Amino acid sequence: MNKYGFSGGIDLPQTTPERPDRRKVDTESLSQAVQAGNEMGFVSREPARRTKPGPKQREAQDKVSIPGPKRVTDAFRTFCRERDLTLWEGLELLLNDREGRG
Repeated sequence: MNKYGFSGGIDLPQTTPERPDRRKVDTESLSQAVQAGNEMGFVSREPARRTKPGPKQREAQDKVSIPGPKRVTDAFRTFCRERDLTLWEGLELLLNDREGRG
């Protein structure tokens, strides 16, 4: 019986030789080519920077994660929901109330 139970065995493909190392592109030549293309009216095909959907942010953003008792976090979420506020708006409202008392 021959290799793997087949008569004559199987012919495996020849391994491909390794590709030669690519030459480095001269950055000066590359920048000249890009400039020439721009002068001829070619435009970049790079994808435009995508922005996140939603309203534009008017000020710098940050996140706060505060672990605590579920009864407290649920009460805060209810407080915000009843007043139709986002969580940050509810926090800001409470902070402003506190500053008004001080």
